[in-house]
Parts: sequence; structure tokens; C-alpha cells
Amino acid sequence: MNNKSKLETIAKQTCSRYSQRYREMGYNVRTLGWGSTEQQELRFDRVLNTVNLNGRHILDIGCGFGDLLTFCLKNNTTPSKYTGWDINPDLIEEAEKRHAKEIAKFSVVNLTDSKEHSNVADVGIMLGLLNFNLGESFKNIDYTKMMLTDAFECVSEALVVDFLSTNLDPEYPKEDFVFYHNPAEILEFALTLTPNVKLIHDYPAIPQKEFILVLHK
Repeated sequence: MNNKSKLETIAKQTCSRYSQRYREMGYNVRTLGWGSTEQQELRFDRVLNTVNLNGRHILDIGCGFGDLLTFCLKNNTTPSKYTGWDINPDLIEEAEKRHAKEIAKFSVVNLTDSKEHSNVADVGIMLGLLNFNLGESFKNIDYTKMMLTDAFECVSEALVVDFLSTNLDPEYPKEDFVFYHNPAEILEFALTLTPNVKLIHDYPAIPQKEFILVLHK
């Protein structure tokens, strides 16, 4: 099976997984794979403390229900525009019900099929998208590098991405279904895309140890 076919399979499996969760739980952070609303909002808070989104056009890749936009507006951050992409039409349909079209636009988009997109927005946000262990279907680190490259092409200013770290929290057991990224390896690759990189690894585990990568143009 070639890479294109493998990526199509990953997309179909991912879409099916979230549709099944949506049928079971509906509008719920657990549908999206977050442990709780508190954990989801802690990640959103880290983003707002990392990059200024006020007055910026945000591209939320893997947007789910568009909860990042809700969190921004609740915390005195008003983007000039919000574009939400997700590969799952069920999640996009729910997001469209919850947000005014004047500021938000949602679309079913698979980033790996969207090479034509460039400079879509000022700032791109990609949270939780690279945490799933792909097993034998695709080498995770290769998938991550491809996604970072494609996402960085979509923005004119900055891209913010989070990862689970190989520097594990000793109080939280390692899980087989998620993938842990080596911060040094990710930083080394990011520097091939841009010399303007920030890696943040000093915030508390939520509940696992994570880090944020910021790539600036």
C-alpha cells in the first residue's frame, strides 16, 4: 500500500472513530478525546498564553466543535476571523450550529489532501491531532513531519502545535494507544522549516506531560 492509500485509510478510520463517539455521547469533550472540559480548557489557556490571537485570523486544524473559539471569546480574545477545519462532517455540522457565521467558517478538510492551501490564516492552531498512535499503518514521526510541513504552509505568521512528551510524568502510566514525541527530535525538524521556533516544556502535566511547539514565519 502506497503512502496516499495509507493516509486515506487513516483518515477514514479517524473519521469513523469520532462519528461513533459522537453517536454515543453527542456534544461532549469526551467525544473529541479530551478527558474533561477542565483539561481541554487548560490546553486552550496555554495557547492564549503563548501567542496573541486577538485580532488575528485563526485557523483551527482539527477544530472539533469549535470550542477554541468559544474559549477565546469568553476570555476577552476576539479573532478577526475564525476558520475551523475537521475531517469529520458530524463534528463540523455540530460546530456550525454553535457559532455565528459572521466570525466563524467551518469546513470538512483533510489537511493531507489540501496541498493547494497556503496563507489561509494568520495563526494556525493544531491541538491533540498528533497524539494517536498509528501503529503499523504509518510511522508516527513521518506523519507528524508531514502534518507540520503542510500546516505551516497554511499560515502567514505562526503555527502552534501540542504534543505528548517522551519525558513521561512518573505519576501517569504510559498508554499504548497514544504516541509520545521526543521534544529534541521535533525541535530539530521544526528548525528545518523555520529558524524562528519556540518549544515550551515547562508547564504542569494535564494529566500527561506535554509540550507546545510554536513556529513563526
